[in-house]
Amino acid sequence: MSDRFIGKLRPLWRVILLSVATLMLYYGWYKWIIQEELRRYNGYGWSGTLCLAPFVLGVVVPQLLRIYDPDVPGWFGWFSLLGVVWIYIVQFRLYKTVNVLYREAGMKEPLTVWWIFVPGLNLVVGLRQIHFLSQYWANKQGTVVKDVLAETIPFFSANT
Repeated sequence: MSDRFIGKLRPLWRVILLSVATLMLYYGWYKWIIQEELRRYNGYGWSGTLCLAPFVLGVVVPQLLRIYDPDVPGWFGWFSLLGVVWIYIVQFRLYKTVNVLYREAGMKEPLTVWWIFVPGLNLVVGLRQIHFLSQYWANKQGTVVKDVLAETIPFFSANT
């Protein structure tokens, strides 16, 4: 095992359960912490704050201004789309990073990065990313993580 920092195991079932139970607050924390872990592990990359702050501010600020400032025209709310575009950029980079980790470890890349742009498949690749990042950390720790949800639905966990 390497001296490099190893991230925590977060099975897909647990991320989904905690995200739903906390009305997606856990998912925001999850997105932040995995970016921090990947940055620490790789020694480079975007921080969790850099990944999430532009998204949150980009989505929230235009809406708040549109609603609460009478001088801001209603169309200003459309600027929230910039926050949405930002999170797609972050997700694209994350999926590529997970694939690079697998490739460097001599394993098959698990994610089809371009699925992010196909409605419906973007959710699937996101769920696969959660599963495969957890599996990567498990492999690095020399352990096995049971992920009942991913094992029940092979489309989330198959890497063939």
